[in-house]
Amino acid sequence: MLFRSNPFIWGLAFTYFCVYVVRQGITSWSVFYLIKEKGVIDAGAAAVRVSGLELGGLLGSLIAGRISDWYIATSPGGAVGKRIQVVMAYLIGVAAMLIAFKAVPSGLPLLQGIIVFMIGFFLYGPQMLIGLCGAEIVGRKSVGASEGFLGWIAYLGAANAGVPLSLLVQQYGWNAFFSALLLACAAAMLLLAPITSAQSYVQRSMNK
Repeated sequence: MLFRSNPFIWGLAFTYFCVYVVRQGITSWSVFYLIKEKGVIDAGAAAVRVSGLELGGLLGSLIAGRISDWYIATSPGGAVGKRIQVVMAYLIGVAAMLIAFKAVPSGLPLLQGIIVFMIGFFLYGPQMLIGLCGAEIVGRKSVGASEGFLGWIAYLGAANAGVPLSLLVQQYGWNAFFSALLLACAAAMLLLAPITSAQSYVQRSMNK
């Protein structure tokens, strides 16, 4: 019933999958990348450079929620669609920071740390907003089912960032790793494109 009444749930779910591929990929492999490719001497030093990821994520989530609330309040249109537009802007930021992380010279540890902070900033905003959109787009009787389904697909994405990405790195190198994460960002953008004008359940109920 949930999926027949609102097919947008599928787009949100597979976007969640892509976001979690990127999140788990960065969380699991950034330390190894810094050691192998950027000349960091050991795991402890590399961990310091990526320690700002979660802090950036906290700040990014708070600001993403605030921006989406402001956007909904100040302009007409579908509430869910406006949050989705914020998610898409954040995903562009994720892609830009991934490219910057790969390009930053090895001798600039502070800049590497700032870039990782910004990856977290842009990555955790979509993670929070997609779950919120899933709750807003369905009726209150389906919120639990919606969140459970989105969470299930999200953790499938996290699982696919483990062995598959390790095999990708082993077989094709770090260029392939970053290409896979950028492809996940692009796929998420395509999945969200049809939802950019979606209304919330409350809005649809008021229009009946």
